[in-house]
Amino acid sequence: MPKVRTRKPVYKPLVTLPPLPADDLEGLRMSIAANGVFVPIIIWPRDKVRYVVDGSYRRQIANELGYECPEIVRSDLTEEDARLMARALNLARRQLDRQQKRQIIADQLRETPERSSRWIAKMLGVDNKTVLSVRGELQSGEEFPHLDRIMGQDGRCYPSSLDRAEEGLPPVNHERYTPAALVDAVREVLGGIDLDPASSKAANEVVRAKSFFTVQSNGLKRRWRGRVFLNPPFDDWPTWLTKLDRELEAGRVREAVVVGPANISAFRPLLQRGALLWVPDERPKYYDPHADKLIDPPFGSLVGYVGRKRDRFLAVFGARGLVLQAARCR
Repeated sequence: MPKVRTRKPVYKPLVTLPPLPADDLEGLRMSIAANGVFVPIIIWPRDKVRYVVDGSYRRQIANELGYECPEIVRSDLTEEDARLMARALNLARRQLDRQQKRQIIADQLRETPERSSRWIAKMLGVDNKTVLSVRGELQSGEEFPHLDRIMGQDGRCYPSSLDRAEEGLPPVNHERYTPAALVDAVREVLGGIDLDPASSKAANEVVRAKSFFTVQSNGLKRRWRGRVFLNPPFDDWPTWLTKLDRELEAGRVREAVVVGPANISAFRPLLQRGALLWVPDERPKYYDPHADKLIDPPFGSLVGYVGRKRDRFLAVFGARGLVLQAARCR
């Protein structure tokens, strides 16, 4: 009788992940050599390929040693769900450095840009602020779409800047203008404002920047230059801070004053650049164009400065509050 050839199944990793360090790989090899494969690998089969969701190294080592490798087959998953599971399991189990974690998050964002950052953070088991930060880096690098609407955890679409929407809360208007007294102090330090990248025609009547970007012109997709004043929507603040950090790194922005939430750790990228941070004696009130009045926000705010006019900033803002600087450890 003629021999019947049986084709061995073809295994391929479902997603590209950071390589396992040599020491960890050798430790896994020794464990499997002594005990076999205890944790089954997870397979997502499609056509003639068995895509490995979790356990590529376990399967590879077991195959080299001639050991059995138990499998759990998840043919019920969609490709999007299978790829999401692969990343989530590796983020949970492996010892990845900061950059490797951010790369995995970036890959997920590229595949599901329409999903809210909070949803992605929940599915991957990471912090929402990290996802927002990675999204900001991708957007400022002009390699990632800045969507007007995103899909929240409830499956409904909302304006992309509204974190309340991601929590299932009704949309609120976040447009608040910087009070004139604060802008006057900023102008006194900078000597003039070349650009306000997160503004409107009405807001610029107070700021009086030479150039400004609106929601429609989208400052996140533009290049910034000169002396910048930035008071972006606080609900999308990490994205704007990441953009500013990139523009400073590129040398296009000479100096900047930034209004942000009362969370010192949020200013970490600027503090690492030697920024000064102003803590006001009294919580600033912001102008609500819809109510046509100054309002007291539910949270405080801080003001950061990056540039060479440090003494000037200290003199102008120090008279109205406390000015802090991060300590440098040697």
